[in-house]
Amino acid sequence: MRVKVSLSADEPFKISFNHQYYLASAIYNIVKEGNPNFAEKLHKIRDFKFYTFSTLKLPRRVIYKDYLESYDGKAYFYVSSPNKEFIECFVNGLFEKGRIRVGNIIFHIERISLLESPKEFKILKTLSPIYLKTKVEEDGRLKTKDLLPTHSKFYENLKKNLKRKYEKYFNKECNLDFDFEILKFKPKRVKIKGGYLTCSDLVFKVWGDYELIKFGYDCGFGEKNSLGFGMVEVSK
Repeated sequence: MRVKVSLSADEPFKISFNHQYYLASAIYNIVKEGNPNFAEKLHKIRDFKFYTFSTLKLPRRVIYKDYLESYDGKAYFYVSSPNKEFIECFVNGLFEKGRIRVGNIIFHIERISLLESPKEFKILKTLSPIYLKTKVEEDGRLKTKDLLPTHSKFYENLKKNLKRKYEKYFNKECNLDFDFEILKFKPKRVKIKGGYLTCSDLVFKVWGDYELIKFGYDCGFGEKNSLGFGMVEVSK
């Protein structure tokens, strides 16, 4: 399930490119407003939370080096999950609260739209960058290394990660498969709390089992989906 949330601020605003952590906190607080018990259970989960969201989109904007500036105070973002209860709690929280705070900006909720799932998946484009990591040995010690599509492990890990999430969510073995070919790639560095993650904005061709690809569409591709990584849309 996927919803589009349309927002308006009282005046034009500036927002850093590195706003994902603030938006993640805002989404959790909205879910808590909609259902405190569900939010508490969600907070205790340490692995997959099975939802993702896009970065904030500004229809009328000017782009600077470190931030975006809105001309008209309008913005929107998407939230997606295979878990119907999560979407219901989030939407109920939006109606209850009537506004959402992202960093120091307060937005009013203008519209909440429930979007239909695509009937097929051919070309996908990221709405928030895909993050993957691996372990490498350096100086006799294992260290975490962020992965880009220039590394062969990126392809292997993306597929394995989605299948692990599928098995965890449905509590059954994943006998489905998919494959993909990257058509466009742009590396990004995103600040989360005090550190930076190296990730990828992609356009990629995808084929395989519809059910598995749709699951990735709903909960996100790659890691750290609940921090706003790995949301995709069908490219037109």
